[in-house]
Amino acid sequence: MAVDLNLLEQLEMFEGLEHGDLEMVKALFNSIRVREGELLTRRGDPAQNFYIILSGNFMISFKDGKAFTLHEKGDVIGMSTMLEPFDYRGTTLALTDGEVLMAAGDKFNELLRGNARLSETIMRRLNDVIAQRRPFFNDEGASSDADSIAPEV
Repeated sequence: MAVDLNLLEQLEMFEGLEHGDLEMVKALFNSIRVREGELLTRRGDPAQNFYIILSGNFMISFKDGKAFTLHEKGDVIGMSTMLEPFDYRGTTLALTDGEVLMAAGDKFNELLRGNARLSETIMRRLNDVIAQRRPFFNDEGASSDADSIAPEV
């Protein structure tokens, strides 16, 4: 389903972006319905899609047993599409029916690489997400362990 420009303007991730930048972002995202029990990401799989929650409750779980839930409009899932080694670090399960915006990670990265201003704004906001979620990640183990390099957000 097509994404409304006004919806993007309401999301913190895109707040304050210029109209032209929002139009480029809009072209990448589709709104999709998610059913309770559906998996959006699976730990270890190639990170292909980036999601922004519009409604519903989602749980991201990790191999060490840690987990957290997301339920706020604008929360992001699948930030591994932007972080090497580009594999999902967690498994994301829909706990309820919901709706998300979905973009192909490679297309989203391509847009950011081609627009420094847009990239700076979005990456700064995503860095804030990483900082907030850092306590949920295993800081033990070798740096080669993908689950301890960066969070699945």
